[in-house]
Amino acid sequence: MEFDYELPENRIAKHPPARREDARLLHLNREGVWRDRCIVDLPALIPSDGQIWVNETRVLHARLMAVKPTGGALELLLLEPAHVPVEQALTAASPVVWNALVGGAKKWKSGALSVPDSGVNLSVEREGESLRFSWEGTEDFGTVLDRLGRIPLPPYMRRAAGAEDADRYQTVFARLPGSVAAPTAGLHLTEDMLSQLSGHNVRCGKVTLHVGVGTFKPLNGDPTGHVMHGERCIVTASELQMLASGAEITAVGTTTLRTLESLFWLACRWREQGVGPALEVQQWVHQEVNDPFSSFAEAMRWLVDQQTAEDASLEFVTRLMIVPGYRVRSAQRLLTNFHMPKSTLLCIVEAMVGPCWRSAYAHAVSSEYRFLSYGDACLLERRD
Repeated sequence: MEFDYELPENRIAKHPPARREDARLLHLNREGVWRDRCIVDLPALIPSDGQIWVNETRVLHARLMAVKPTGGALELLLLEPAHVPVEQALTAASPVVWNALVGGAKKWKSGALSVPDSGVNLSVEREGESLRFSWEGTEDFGTVLDRLGRIPLPPYMRRAAGAEDADRYQTVFARLPGSVAAPTAGLHLTEDMLSQLSGHNVRCGKVTLHVGVGTFKPLNGDPTGHVMHGERCIVTASELQMLASGAEITAVGTTTLRTLESLFWLACRWREQGVGPALEVQQWVHQEVNDPFSSFAEAMRWLVDQQTAEDASLEFVTRLMIVPGYRVRSAQRLLTNFHMPKSTLLCIVEAMVGPCWRSAYAHAVSSEYRFLSYGDACLLERRD
């Protein structure tokens, strides 16, 4: 099963459009027929009394430049804390330990790295396979990182982050820091657009999935052989109650869709095992666990009934792998960007609409749509 297509370099958007609402929108309906639209048409395409769901994760300033004792420079890309949730690590005082990628790591023989102009004598040492960050003063690590780090733009942009990216590579609803890549479908939405949707009685729900660097790992042949990375999710009790209403759902981005689908399988496993929620949704859970629910809303109502505290949140790691043949339970529509060839995200697209995405993508290439993170969007209606 091949998830490749021809993507010319000049179709990759290296910078955002002048305004978020300037993006184009390819609308693919349930019959597999596409129509060229604009993102400002979105409020008219979402049914009244429905729901639109977004991922409110915030991108970390996860790239740091450090200096070796010998004077050479190294680039660090922070991935996730080694031992604690990201929210705890960002509010921690010195020291903290993070898993990270180190550019030119083989040239770092020994000694602590320093971060120039940190003002807090920030130093970095190896601790096993991770990095230990230490600094002076009472600032928490999140404050230090916001000041010294840079937005980690995807490698295919082939440029360093600039001043515009600090704002434009975050969604307008970004709240909880923890991602190393933006949930890019949400970059198109504006406060005005969300207000228009609210005026149509479309409620906006928010989940959190902290996007990991594994999202850029390409498929190597058959997707059933792909090892899916884990990503941390948070869903509040009030959001569960909203999901249990049974309203039609439009998911903004593949990360939001994976979170909602993971909730469904978390409910299935919990009900089957009867021992409380699993802390991790496994890659092939949909092949391993029975589906006892008649609908997604019923599964959400069951989860609500299991909550012992009104303000409790479900926090878990998902490795869910959505592949063609998978039946999407949660969303009737998916708003998403155009994805990289050989991407696991294309598997999600095909699970939503079938193989017709290939001709739609070919049309987008020939019609000069902008692709990938800063590119244009698709609105995909689920084909059952």
